[in-house]
Amino acid sequence: MKIATSFLLLFISVTIAAQPISDSPFDEHQLQAGLAGVSSQSIYVGGKTQSRFFPAIDYQYKRFYFQAGDIGFNLIDNKNWEINTGIGFNLAGDIDRGDSRLLTHLPELSFPISAFISAQYKTKIGLFTIKHDFEINNKHDGNSSSISYSAPIFKNNWLFVPRLNYEHHSEEVVNYFYGINAADATPEFGTYETGSVNNFQLSILALRKINEKWSFVSNIQNEFYGDEIADSPITDDDQRLSLFVGFLYKFF
Repeated sequence: MKIATSFLLLFISVTIAAQPISDSPFDEHQLQAGLAGVSSQSIYVGGKTQSRFFPAIDYQYKRFYFQAGDIGFNLIDNKNWEINTGIGFNLAGDIDRGDSRLLTHLPELSFPISAFISAQYKTKIGLFTIKHDFEINNKHDGNSSSISYSAPIFKNNWLFVPRLNYEHHSEEVVNYFYGINAADATPEFGTYETGSVNNFQLSILALRKINEKWSFVSNIQNEFYGDEIADSPITDDDQRLSLFVGFLYKFF
């Protein structure tokens, strides 16, 4: 199912993005894989809470990496700064609209693929990350930007990472996932076109190293949507709670 893929990309991205930057040499292969599960509410009218299990993969070789659904290249990596570029998915909305039976009359959506550039700055008080992406496969021709702050906290064998993330999505992105064209409007769901939106996310990641190979990871996240999304006729909530848990095995 497409929605399972959507959850995989979303929550692996949350999990991986919150972890500290690796300081491993560029000439080493790095591979982690495991099994994960996620449960997420839907903000779409008639949408259901979805729970899925899926494989999780994180691979890096020299300056190239496959991580959180992104294929990227590391441009700069020094003591404090890391700058990356690549392509990935824009997950500003659910392409299945929560599997809502009330919204089956709307056109099917596809994953927008975006080119991105991101920068991370490590400080004594935490990690700051900024990212900008723009769509390249002609789904909505929009763009998104984000800035986040996370603060790793070590306690015995646990790593806790509280994270605050601010997102800005252009009007093309918002209308692709949450708008209604005149041709698709009905008496119940009228035409809806709006502008850009600002969303916020609060999350806490917990990572425990079981041994040299195995790790346990979990993440709880609440996303708060701006009025441009919350006021859409096809949504009935302005926030979404999600829970992710998984086990990862380090091959090398």
